[in-house]
Amino acid sequence: MEINELTATSVWQLSEEEAFMLIDKIMKEVSDKDERNALTKIISQAFDFRTVSKSKKAMIQSLSMLGFKFFAVENEKNMLRGLCKRKNAQQSVF
Repeated sequence: MEINELTATSVWQLSEEEAFMLIDKIMKEVSDKDERNALTKIISQAFDFRTVSKSKKAMIQSLSMLGFKFFAVENEKNMLRGLCKRKNAQQSVF
């Protein structure tokens, strides 16, 4: 999915992997902070996401048990970004 195709409805069709790639693309390509925040907010309607240090193995394991999938963050060799798809707009893992 391209950034300009992201809507509150279309975000629900994304997998965790696709959402991660889209977040990464937004961080690289969208220079306006307000626009970047608005796009991230749309993604957060369908996904919980956390950025954690690779050294926090217990936290990563706990979040994985809750359904989070982790991905390496480019240019942040010690960080992982975890995403978990919500079941509905009101639901959160926590």
